[in-house]
Amino acid sequence: MVTDRQARFRSALLKWGQEHQRDFPWRERDRSFYEVFVAEFLLTQTPAENVATVYPRFVDQYLSLEDLRGASRDDLVDLIEPLGFYNIRADALKRIAAEHNRLPETTAELTDLPRVGDYVANATPCFARDEPLPILDRNVKRIYRRVFDDQWPASRVEQREFASQLLPPDDARAYNLALLDFGASVCAPDPNCSICFASTYCEYYRDLD
Repeated sequence: MVTDRQARFRSALLKWGQEHQRDFPWRERDRSFYEVFVAEFLLTQTPAENVATVYPRFVDQYLSLEDLRGASRDDLVDLIEPLGFYNIRADALKRIAAEHNRLPETTAELTDLPRVGDYVANATPCFARDEPLPILDRNVKRIYRRVFDDQWPASRVEQREFASQLLPPDDARAYNLALLDFGASVCAPDPNCSICFASTYCEYYRDLD
């Protein structure tokens, strides 16, 4: 059961997201499952603005797993080098392409891929196909921990349950995108509480007084 405060946050976040959504090429609605996966894979521990400089060339050059399979590792490394972790990422992508003719489509199967964690495994089906799956990276956890400090659980399993509970089942994609944008621009590591819609009920903001 969603609490009144959780329902208030969810509604306000969706409204905020409609007005402040960032524009990135991988968010286009006609992107394939593979193209969304590539974006989320590259976005791990990397600012979105950095990935935006590489992503269009990546999906133009490597249209599918088959293209990745036949790619020169050196060419792949050269392309993604500006993002960091380029050797690790290149090896993982080459291994995925070598072992699969098409990407697995369930969260459980995706997490079996090299260098793919829960976030990418949930974000890909959510953003590509509107599946109601929660996303939890360090930025999203920071938001929930601040706003709902008195309710935020300690264990990973309970945190996933908490995040799932807040998801609007008919608008998970928009909600999760709004979470990412909110964490980047308002509830950032150095938060801008003066413009935050949740400041009247945020546990973190209350404790600043």
